[in-house]
Amino acid sequence: MQTISGGSPLNPERAWREGTNVLLAYREAPARTEAALLLMLKDCLTYLDYNKTITGDQDLLDAVHHLMQEFPAMKLEEWRLITHRLKTGVYRPGYERLKLPELVDIFQRYEGERAEMREGNWNELKKQPPSKMSDADLEKLYAKYQKELQEAAQIKRVKTDSRGRWEHIPYTTQHDGQEAGHGVQPIHPPPSERPSGDG
Repeated sequence: MQTISGGSPLNPERAWREGTNVLLAYREAPARTEAALLLMLKDCLTYLDYNKTITGDQDLLDAVHHLMQEFPAMKLEEWRLITHRLKTGVYRPGYERLKLPELVDIFQRYEGERAEMREGNWNELKKQPPSKMSDADLEKLYAKYQKELQEAAQIKRVKTDSRGRWEHIPYTTQHDGQEAGHGVQPIHPPPSERPSGDG
């Protein structure tokens, strides 16, 4: 609760990495979590002073519960960040209207921005050169490579003819000498093992 009561909010990366999940906080301390979210939302709506907004206490409570269920991965610190961005004009709902549908849209927009930021961070991380390996790590890698080579050598190779085709598949030729295909015929059991009635 201390991180969401400070004067300046965290940046999105730190809010996600160091933040407290809303539903987890609600399970641990439902009254305090609900009160904190209600205060954040009410303070934001009062500050913006829009013509069409959520005013009733029950409507505010319903909005908080809906947003908690709709965005279960959200952190408390991210709620703080979203309300701060609303106050500073980063998110600007149109027509002086900020009710639950507009809040849902803003939360979705924030989630999209968070996903883009995390993807960018991951791509930057992948660009970094790998760390140097220790001698022990190199030995393990070499031993694994040697084992894979030995296992590959034990695999029986399929015999092929001079053209590189598998020898166990008979090929037939047409009347003009051209190959007609692989010529594989269905396998029939010997006459002694056939059930009666088969010809």
